[in-house]
Amino acid sequence: MGCANVDAVRGHKRFRSGAWSLAVYVGTDPETGRQRYVHDTIRAPDTRAGAKAADARLAQLVAAVEEGRLPEPKGAKADVLAVAELADRWQKANRPRQNGRTGDWIGWSPKTAKTTADNFRLYILPTLGRCDVTTLTGVMLDDLYASLEEEHGLSSSVVARCHGQVRAMFSWALRKKLVLANPPLAADPPRIKPGKLHIPPMDDVRAVQGVASAAFAAYVQLAATIGARRGTLIALRWGDVNLPAETVTFSRAIAESVDGLIEKGTKADRPYTVSLGPGTLAVLAAHRQRAIEQALAIGVPFGPESFVFSDDGGLSPWNLSWPSHAWPHFSAKAGVEHTRLHDLRHTAASQMLMAGIPISIVAERLGCTEANILRTYRHFIPGSDREAAILMDQMLSGTS
Repeated sequence: MGCANVDAVRGHKRFRSGAWSLAVYVGTDPETGRQRYVHDTIRAPDTRAGAKAADARLAQLVAAVEEGRLPEPKGAKADVLAVAELADRWQKANRPRQNGRTGDWIGWSPKTAKTTADNFRLYILPTLGRCDVTTLTGVMLDDLYASLEEEHGLSSSVVARCHGQVRAMFSWALRKKLVLANPPLAADPPRIKPGKLHIPPMDDVRAVQGVASAAFAAYVQLAATIGARRGTLIALRWGDVNLPAETVTFSRAIAESVDGLIEKGTKADRPYTVSLGPGTLAVLAAHRQRAIEQALAIGVPFGPESFVFSDDGGLSPWNLSWPSHAWPHFSAKAGVEHTRLHDLRHTAASQMLMAGIPISIVAERLGCTEANILRTYRHFIPGSDREAAILMDQMLSGTS
């Protein structure tokens, strides 16, 4: 970008040597007859956002000169906003909290808040925390991303997630007028290719159930036939299970937060009810009987508030991480390799779609939106592009 004027007479800016040089005309020296200028420098990229930042500072200089006062020095210590301070403000503004009247959660989900806090604490702030937000550039972020991959051994997906969080922070700061530019827009994070879904066949699921404990086999039964998330299943209580009506209602979830495990609403933030098949009903009925016997054996009350998956008679749920550790353990015993617990969700979705179950029903059972189903599983929906081409030809020719 070349020279551009904010004020045709008094001020101008020029980009060179990696920064914007600003100059404002303040008059002629009465003794020497030379023209006098106030100069300043803005370290911002040669982009539209950088030019906007330079224009803003130049306007401040022009206003100060017109009012007959010396302009305030740029970057005065009291006005410096460090990346760490901006991150703290951003995270506090979006912190998860409950509405005191309705109990609804506001802000980020607890898991999002924890992941964001961990990434900034571990990977971003050690390098950039003390930087002035006005001096941060895309090149500095590129150097950080390269360091995280090459020196810290982070995967490209984790680095890309860090970039997304930094970009979201600066977008929020722009909206709040705390910054004048969004440096992450000039950065080049790693490009992530969508991974291929791995879907355990039902034969493998049955094999794992065959070697698993009775309680974990019941857990797998629900995960594979409904596709519910881990935190939603862990939070399930017996009052949510209606065996006579052959239904189960999901209204809460266990999630990680910066303060440890908490109980919150479902990911969709609404309760939803799904039907249970005969096989799943039988498995749950047997599991319920074992739960009652366990509660009696250790002398604790059993009732609607008892957790379905518990090791202490229903007083507290399983640890959130335990099913994720149990799945590979029992998978190895069953000779099933290269699958994750979360892959059972893919199994449930793909099998229902291939069987012709409507997308709306599949979305309801999985507790997500139809858009998510289409984005993730559309290639499992019956029908093909070839069939569509033939149908449209037939319709146009009048043979259909």
